[in-house]
Amino acid sequence: MKTTVIALVLLIIIGFIPFRQHASIDIGANYFDVCQQFISANNWKRWQPDIRNEYNLTKQDKSVADSSGFLINTPEQTFKVEIINANTFKVIRTLNHIDHEYFYTVIPGSKNNTTTVMVDVKNNVGKWFLLKLSSSGSILNIPEELKSFMENARLYYGFNIREKNVDESYLAVKKETILAKNKYPDMAKAVKELHSFITQNNIQALPGLFSVGYPRKTDSLQLLVGITVDKKLNSTGDITLMHMPGGKVLVGNYKGKYSERQQLYNAMEKYLRDHILQKQVAPFEKYLDNKTPTGDDDIVNMQLNYPVL
Repeated sequence: MKTTVIALVLLIIIGFIPFRQHASIDIGANYFDVCQQFISANNWKRWQPDIRNEYNLTKQDKSVADSSGFLINTPEQTFKVEIINANTFKVIRTLNHIDHEYFYTVIPGSKNNTTTVMVDVKNNVGKWFLLKLSSSGSILNIPEELKSFMENARLYYGFNIREKNVDESYLAVKKETILAKNKYPDMAKAVKELHSFITQNNIQALPGLFSVGYPRKTDSLQLLVGITVDKKLNSTGDITLMHMPGGKVLVGNYKGKYSERQQLYNAMEKYLRDHILQKQVAPFEKYLDNKTPTGDDDIVNMQLNYPVL
């Protein structure tokens, strides 16, 4: 009995022995954006699954929210974030009534568009063991969740965006300056004229219906509508045969109201800046259902293409 008591006391003492843990993780995103994910309570709700899954029940505690940090409560746990400086953050995660204290330091990575998050944890044997029994057992758990979010274009930018290499192609293109108010009927008219040209010249239309519009004046724009064809011919009349060289293209997919597609443009512009890509020419829209929109409220299934360097 005495031996059992002594062993139990020793286990309790061992459980309170403090130690520190250190680790780091690389994230494929730029330094500034990674810092922004730590510094804002609303951003935590975007990428931290335990907070995001309880979004309707999560609240920021206004009594502690100030310029130096914030507290987010969920039914299962709390996250108290203290902003030490521009790139260092102290996070106390309270889980099952036990506080776990982390320090995160964000530094630029060794490669372009990468960031390293260094983790320093105050711990003891008892907390370490209890944490190991939970789903949040690794001290890298939180930055790993951030990494998964920031390296997934659909989650971070809101759309499926990717870089790919394309082969050279040929386009039959109708180019004209039109009144902006006539955009939709003029697009449909251009498609009919292109199909007529393709039939008359015994060439084959391939999947790929494109358009791009350049504003000219407040009431007009220069419209280009193109269809991919199987070979090059001499240009004739107001239809031009264009050679599109192969190369790298940034593509993003959108399905929704045509009038709301600007969200995809904005997301891809940010992707370009984040990944240090340079546009070669203006972006163009590819309609995956091979039909042009007929109005602002049309639901379109389209792909936005940015030829890039």
